Amino acid sequence: MPIAKRLAKAMKSDTYNILQNNGKIAHQEVDHVHFHLIPKRDEKTGLIVGWPAQESDFEKLGKLHKELLAELEGSD
Repeated sequence: MPIAKRLAKAMKSDTYNILQNNGKIAHQEVDHVHFHLIPKRDEKTGLIVGWPAQESDFEKLGKLHKELLAELEGSD
């Protein structure tokens, strides 16, 4: 991440997104790690992120939280 920050500074971009994809359905054709540094100079350029907003189901989120904690504890 320090290199991405330096590159953004060299590109004179104070606002930017860093994107990393994993897997074919996440738009990665060849499995490897790389990062995209995408300058965001205004609302209409750069990475456009959007997904439909929905009400949070806090009971469901609490259950997921417990499931994830159990998985993390068992993954040592």
